[in-house]
Amino acid sequence: MRRMWWSALLVVSLCLNAGFLVHVGLRMAQHRHPHGMAGLHLNPEAEAQMEARFKSFRDHLGPIQTELRTERLAMLALLASGNPSPEVIRSQERRILSVIERMVVTTDSHFLDQKRGLTPEQQRIFFDHLTRRLQESDRRSPFP
Repeated sequence: MRRMWWSALLVVSLCLNAGFLVHVGLRMAQHRHPHGMAGLHLNPEAEAQMEARFKSFRDHLGPIQTELRTERLAMLALLASGNPSPEVIRSQERRILSVIERMVVTTDSHFLDQKRGLTPEQQRIFFDHLTRRLQESDRRSPFP
Protein backbone atom coordinates (compact mmCIF):
# COMPACT_ATOMS: atom_id res chain seq x y z
CA MET A 1 0.00 0.00 0.00
CA ARG A 2 2.84 2.35 0.87
CA ARG A 3 4.48 1.73 -2.50
CA MET A 4 1.21 2.59 -4.21
CA TRP A 5 1.17 6.02 -2.55
CA TRP A 6 4.80 6.67 -3.48
CA SER A 7 3.96 5.82 -7.08
CA ALA A 8 0.99 8.16 -7.02
CA LEU A 9 3.18 10.90 -5.55
CA LEU A 10 5.75 10.33 -8.30
CA VAL A 11 3.04 10.71 -10.94
CA VAL A 12 1.87 13.97 -9.37
CA SER A 13 5.46 15.24 -9.30
CA LEU A 14 5.99 14.35 -12.95
CA CYS A 15 2.74 16.12 -13.85
CA LEU A 16 3.94 19.26 -12.11
CA ASN A 17 7.29 19.17 -13.92
CA ALA A 18 5.67 18.60 -17.29
CA GLY A 19 3.21 21.32 -16.48
CA PHE A 20 6.06 23.74 -15.91
CA LEU A 21 7.67 22.95 -19.25
CA VAL A 22 4.39 23.44 -21.03
CA HIS A 23 3.70 26.64 -19.10
CA VAL A 24 7.03 28.15 -20.10
CA GLY A 25 6.48 27.18 -23.72
CA LEU A 26 3.01 28.69 -23.79
CA ARG A 27 4.02 31.89 -22.01
CA MET A 28 6.96 32.52 -24.33
CA ALA A 29 4.93 34.17 -27.09
CA GLN A 30 1.92 35.62 -25.32
CA HIS A 31 3.30 39.13 -25.60
CA ARG A 32 5.43 40.84 -28.18
CA HIS A 33 8.52 40.35 -26.01
CA PRO A 34 7.41 37.93 -23.31
CA HIS A 35 9.20 37.75 -19.99
CA GLY A 36 12.50 39.35 -20.91
CA MET A 37 12.67 37.98 -24.44
CA ALA A 38 13.18 41.57 -25.68
CA GLY A 39 16.84 40.84 -24.98
CA LEU A 40 16.90 38.66 -28.08
CA HIS A 41 16.66 41.76 -30.30
CA LEU A 42 14.79 39.92 -33.04
CA ASN A 43 14.11 41.61 -36.35
CA PRO A 44 10.43 41.60 -37.40
CA GLU A 45 10.88 38.62 -39.74
CA ALA A 46 12.61 36.47 -37.08
CA GLU A 47 9.99 37.48 -34.53
CA ALA A 48 7.21 36.48 -36.92
CA GLN A 49 8.91 33.11 -37.47
CA MET A 50 9.19 32.51 -33.71
CA GLU A 51 5.53 33.42 -33.28
CA ALA A 52 4.51 31.05 -36.11
CA ARG A 53 6.51 28.21 -34.53
CA PHE A 54 4.91 28.97 -31.20
CA LYS A 55 1.40 28.94 -32.67
CA SER A 56 2.08 25.54 -34.22
CA PHE A 57 3.40 24.29 -30.88
CA ARG A 58 0.37 25.61 -28.99
CA ASP A 59 -2.05 24.09 -31.51
CA HIS A 60 -0.34 20.72 -31.20
CA LEU A 61 -0.05 20.83 -27.42
CA GLY A 62 -3.64 21.83 -26.59
CA PRO A 63 -5.20 18.40 -27.17
CA ILE A 64 -2.37 16.73 -25.22
CA GLN A 65 -3.03 19.04 -22.26
CA THR A 66 -6.72 18.17 -22.40
CA GLU A 67 -5.86 14.48 -22.42
CA LEU A 68 -3.56 14.91 -19.41
CA ARG A 69 -6.29 16.69 -17.43
CA THR A 70 -8.68 13.84 -18.26
CA GLU A 71 -6.19 11.18 -17.15
CA ARG A 72 -5.33 13.06 -13.95
CA LEU A 73 -9.01 13.37 -13.06
CA ALA A 74 -9.42 9.67 -13.74
CA MET A 75 -6.53 8.97 -11.34
CA LEU A 76 -8.08 11.12 -8.62
CA ALA A 77 -11.42 9.37 -9.07
CA LEU A 78 -9.65 6.01 -8.90
CA LEU A 79 -7.75 6.93 -5.73
CA ALA A 80 -10.94 8.25 -4.13
CA SER A 81 -12.85 5.07 -4.92
CA GLY A 82 -13.07 2.09 -2.54
CA ASN A 83 -9.83 0.12 -2.57
CA PRO A 84 -8.37 0.21 -6.07
CA SER A 85 -5.97 -2.59 -6.83
CA PRO A 86 -2.30 -1.75 -7.33
CA GLU A 87 -2.54 -3.11 -10.88
CA VAL A 88 -5.34 -0.71 -11.78
CA ILE A 89 -3.44 2.20 -10.25
CA ARG A 90 -0.26 1.24 -12.15
CA SER A 91 -2.24 1.07 -15.38
CA GLN A 92 -3.58 4.59 -14.84
CA GLU A 93 -0.09 5.81 -13.90
CA ARG A 94 1.23 4.42 -17.18
CA ARG A 95 -1.47 6.29 -19.11
CA ILE A 96 -0.58 9.54 -17.32
CA LEU A 97 3.15 9.04 -17.83
CA SER A 98 2.60 8.34 -21.53
CA VAL A 99 0.78 11.64 -21.94
CA ILE A 100 3.44 13.49 -19.92
CA GLU A 101 6.14 11.97 -22.09
CA ARG A 102 4.39 13.27 -25.23
CA MET A 103 4.12 16.72 -23.62
CA VAL A 104 7.80 16.81 -22.72
CA VAL A 105 8.88 15.58 -26.17
CA THR A 106 6.61 18.16 -27.83
CA THR A 107 7.93 20.97 -25.62
CA ASP A 108 11.57 19.98 -26.07
CA SER A 109 11.08 19.79 -29.83
CA HIS A 110 9.55 23.27 -29.75
CA PHE A 111 12.50 24.68 -27.81
CA LEU A 112 14.92 23.12 -30.30
CA ASP A 113 12.92 24.56 -33.21
CA GLN A 114 13.06 27.98 -31.60
CA LYS A 115 16.78 27.58 -30.95
CA ARG A 116 17.46 26.92 -34.64
CA GLY A 117 16.11 30.36 -35.49
CA LEU A 118 18.50 32.15 -33.12
CA THR A 119 22.12 33.21 -33.25
CA PRO A 120 24.47 31.64 -30.67
CA GLU A 121 24.19 34.73 -28.45
CA GLN A 122 20.39 34.73 -28.73
CA GLN A 123 20.38 31.01 -27.89
CA ARG A 124 22.35 31.74 -24.73
CA ILE A 125 19.88 34.46 -23.73
CA PHE A 126 16.92 32.21 -24.59
CA PHE A 127 18.12 29.28 -22.48
CA ASP A 128 19.34 31.52 -19.64
CA HIS A 129 15.81 32.89 -19.54
CA LEU A 130 14.30 29.38 -19.43
CA THR A 131 16.74 28.40 -16.68
CA ARG A 132 15.74 31.43 -14.58
CA ARG A 133 12.05 30.62 -15.09
CA LEU A 134 12.64 27.04 -13.93
CA GLN A 135 14.52 28.22 -10.85
CA GLU A 136 11.70 30.66 -10.02
CA SER A 137 9.08 27.95 -10.35
CA ASP A 138 11.12 25.63 -8.11
CA ARG A 139 10.70 28.14 -5.27
CA ARG A 140 6.92 28.23 -5.53
CA SER A 141 4.67 25.76 -3.82
CA PRO A 142 3.24 23.23 -6.31
CA PHE A 143 -0.08 23.35 -4.46
CA PRO A 144 -2.57 26.22 -4.51
